[in-house]
Amino acid sequence: MYSEIKLISKVKAQITKFSHKVSRSFNKPKGKFIHQMIYGIQAAKDVKLSNIARALNEDISLIKTEYRLSRQISREDFSEQLNEEIIKYGAMKIRKDSVIAVDLSDISKSYANKMPYLAWVWDGSKKEKRRGYWILEIIGADIDGYELTPLYSELYSQKAQGFRSENFQIFKGIDRVINRIGTKGIPVCRQAGML
Repeated sequence: MYSEIKLISKVKAQITKFSHKVSRSFNKPKGKFIHQMIYGIQAAKDVKLSNIARALNEDISLIKTEYRLSRQISREDFSEQLNEEIIKYGAMKIRKDSVIAVDLSDISKSYANKMPYLAWVWDGSKKEKRRGYWILEIIGADIDGYELTPLYSELYSQKAQGFRSENFQIFKGIDRVINRIGTKGIPVCRQAGML
C-alpha cells in the first residue's frame, strides 16, 4: 500500500514537472488547463472529458468541471504553440545517437457522427477503413530504448480546411523537429516510403 502511494505521488510529480515545462509560454489559466488535461488523461486512462473530470476529483460538481474543461478546450486551438514547447523541451534530451521515430497512425471514431472533418482512415488493427483522424507522432528514444521523449504530435484530417497532403503534414512535423534538434539523432520511419 505504501509503495503504491509513493508511486502515485512520483507520477504526479513527473506530470507536474512535464506540464510546467511545456506550458511555460502560456498564461496561468491555460497552463493550469494543460496540467489538468495531462494529469486527467493519465489518471483516467481515457480522453473523454467526463472521465477526465472524474479523475480530477475537484470539490465542485462533476458537471461543472466537465463544462469548464469543455469550454476551455473549445476556446482556441493552441496545439501549434504546445507542440513548439514540447519540441523545445524534448530537444534538450536528444543526443547524436538517439533514434528519432516518425510514425503515422490513426484514431478511429466509428460511432462519431458530429465530429468535424471525419475522414476515412486505415485501421491497421481491424484491417479495414473506418472514420477517424490521422495522427503524426515524432518521438526520440535513447539508443537502449529505455527513455522516450515526445517531440511532436499532430492530429489531422484530409477533409479539414487548408489540408494540402499527407506528405506536407509529415514534412511539416519533421521540419519543425529538425529546426530544433539540428543534425542530432537518427531518423527512422515505421512505414516504407514515408521519407
